[in-house]
Amino acid sequence: MKKKLVSAILTCILLFGTVSIGFSENKNLPREDVEKIIEEVATKRGIPSIILKSIAKLESGFCQFNSYGDPLISRGGNIGIMQVSGKAAIYNIEKLKHDPVYNVEAGADMLLKKWDMANTRMATIGDMDPNILEHWYFALWGYNGLLDRNNPNVGNDTYQSKIYEVSLKDYNRRITPVSRGAIPSRGYPRNNINIPTPETYHEGDILKYSPEDIVQPDTIEKAQGKDSLILYDNPMGTKIGAVGQEQTMTVLEEPVLKGGYYFYKIQINEDGRVGWVYGNWISEI
Repeated sequence: MKKKLVSAILTCILLFGTVSIGFSENKNLPREDVEKIIEEVATKRGIPSIILKSIAKLESGFCQFNSYGDPLISRGGNIGIMQVSGKAAIYNIEKLKHDPVYNVEAGADMLLKKWDMANTRMATIGDMDPNILEHWYFALWGYNGLLDRNNPNVGNDTYQSKIYEVSLKDYNRRITPVSRGAIPSRGYPRNNINIPTPETYHEGDILKYSPEDIVQPDTIEKAQGKDSLILYDNPMGTKIGAVGQEQTMTVLEEPVLKGGYYFYKIQINEDGRVGWVYGNWISEI
């Protein structure tokens, strides 16, 4: 399956971090343009696009700026389309405020951190295949905070339920919630519990690469030139090196699901090294 590019300009923005003239005017892009950006970022990051778009709709109504042309910032200091925390030192605050593409990239990165937390600190759902929409329940809970108000046994107006409402109303995509009986009366279920995938579940649109596809590292730190793509000896195994940002890789096998992530066995074209990488931090050339 090949990645569909929405336009040459958008591709340049996503791959190289450039900012168009329109972005510098502090004007919100049309919703359809923001949704295209989100779809591209979701494809690169291995996130179902319906999940990322529903978060953006709920958090900001797809707005990067307020009605005065200033960056959209909440009272708690959350910024832009994805309402990314300005306290997160790993992100460029000015780009969070003024670059909607970067903001969406950071939001996707933050959601993946919550997905990792859901896999390690909270109850798991089924085999935690990220392409099953229902498996994102606890990651969504974490995106808004591990708070009792997001426990469905405390109240009906949880963050997860709001996301599901957006998904159904705006995109006609139904997501089956986790049974309340599987969740404690207070707090959240811990990581010693596995909750079965609901009988009625729905698949997302995660891109899966095939053998002989050519890919490259693609991380949010790319513009800083960091060798942040780790090479492993096995899926979730031991680190054996890193893939340089300017290097390319050939996919050798179909993806392997482990620990909630798709891993790919690759060969680095420039030096012949072979290993495994997370599928969330690569993109097709």
